[in-house]
Amino acid sequence: MPSETIIAYIDPAQIAAQKNNQFSLYLAKKVNGQFTVIWQSMGPIATVNTPSYEYENTFNIAVPSYQVNYGNVTISEGTVSFTSAGDPVNMNIGQVVALDQNGVFGTPQNGGPVGALLVNNSLQGNPHEVLADSDGNPIFVNVDSGMDIGQSTLTPIDQYQIWFDNFQQTGTIIAENVSNAMIVTFDGGSLSQTISYTADGQWQQGPLPPSTVALSTGERAATKVNEIAVIVAATFTAALTTAAVTYLLSKLIDKFSGGLKPSHFKTSVGSLKLEMTFDNKKGVAAIMLDQYEQAVNAALAAAVKDKNSPLAGESWTLSETDLVTSF
Repeated sequence: MPSETIIAYIDPAQIAAQKNNQFSLYLAKKVNGQFTVIWQSMGPIATVNTPSYEYENTFNIAVPSYQVNYGNVTISEGTVSFTSAGDPVNMNIGQVVALDQNGVFGTPQNGGPVGALLVNNSLQGNPHEVLADSDGNPIFVNVDSGMDIGQSTLTPIDQYQIWFDNFQQTGTIIAENVSNAMIVTFDGGSLSQTISYTADGQWQQGPLPPSTVALSTGERAATKVNEIAVIVAATFTAALTTAAVTYLLSKLIDKFSGGLKPSHFKTSVGSLKLEMTFDNKKGVAAIMLDQYEQAVNAALAAAVKDKNSPLAGESWTLSETDLVTSF
């Protein structure tokens, strides 16, 4: 069965703030036009069998099957009216089904469009497509036009709401009007979306900026325009996983010893490169460039040896160090 995935990143500063408030993280799905019931409740304190919300939180939501059917236009002659419909077929999103010239559905097959259902129609007369849930309750009926000969796409729309609030159990009615919530909509296309909760307490599309995560301790040093900075880039032998990126952006800064510590990190899942920016208020001449490279090599070596690191066995090369004077 396919699933819709929501990945929600929370800024480390907000993790502490929300947990200190004893707030939970909630997920609800819109049903019959309303967000009514809490589908998932993640509390601030982890237990043996129930994790709490952390920096990266993934909701995998199983998508139910649907019924696909068609209906023909009513014909009225005097006191007699007539309509006809097909025998509905159960389908999962991402599948395709053939409707033959006699109005009989074939067996659904995989290989259809992501996030939608596809009907290959050979039935004349522009039959009106009908999309229902797995129990046969209509979700969509095309009353304005019908299916032409050829392909017809049906796209279920799912909406989810994510927010922080006082504790409630999964499956209970939402107790109050929700404020500062994020709405995530799946309307065809990708079955995975990424959102994030910023240090300012605002939801946004996409992941957190790398620099925000790297400076989670509150030492967010802004690089001023025309201030010289040093950039060191490490290229790894294998593409970085989500676990590796999370570790590098949140833990690597603690592996730097002495006075040389990056102010910004830049990388992404699937990338081979980690870029580190050092503010250099003393001027480049005061510290030779190879000292920056030595600091990076030492920090990465310490990270590889960390028993909690996902970088075990990893190796890297350093690109030529760059100097920049503005950002």
